[in-house]
Amino acid sequence: MRATGTKPKRPAHPTRRERAELQSMAARARQDRTSRLAHLAAFLRGHDARGRELEEPARWRPYAALGLAVVGLGISSYLTAAHFSGAALVCSDTGVVNCEKVTTSAQSYFLGVPVALWGLLFYAATTAVNLPAAWRSPDRRLHVLRLVMAVGGMCFVLYLVSAEMLIIKNICLWCTGVHVVTFLLFVLVTTTVPRMLGWGGVQPEPAGPGRGSTS
Repeated sequence: MRATGTKPKRPAHPTRRERAELQSMAARARQDRTSRLAHLAAFLRGHDARGRELEEPARWRPYAALGLAVVGLGISSYLTAAHFSGAALVCSDTGVVNCEKVTTSAQSYFLGVPVALWGLLFYAATTAVNLPAAWRSPDRRLHVLRLVMAVGGMCFVLYLVSAEMLIIKNICLWCTGVHVVTFLLFVLVTTTVPRMLGWGGVQPEPAGPGRGSTS
């Protein structure tokens, strides 16, 4: 017998009205995307979605951040110079505090590059983004970068401290100095930059005497 069956139905083509609705929805999606990108660009240039400008931090904060960055740069430069010259660090080499053991361990390299050099490069960039002119910049991208660098630096410090405590089982005083400076800078930046950017509804600090205030 000859098999009989129904032919599969072809999908119905959208009507003119349905095509118009789809085109309208696509146009609205493009407008929304363009609007969001425009708001983001304005935000990064120095204004948030409500048109508010960056809030200036208390005057001492940028200078404190710069001072910490310079101290970190100095210690990192000393560690880098000692690493490449082979000179011994001014530090104990016996007991729990053993700078030589820490700085010559396998953990003194990260991705094939000496940790001391990573620290030098990090603090050179950190010093640049903490210059007074950088803190006064209206470009939000620069302040976001400063925040990201502070958080990233703190994460790397946690890795290094873990390596000292758990793997090497010794500590280096000079390295600890860098770690302390990085922690202080992390606290300072993370309590300042979000205020400047107006994130989370955090109210800015009073400008203090001799500085302008916004109404």
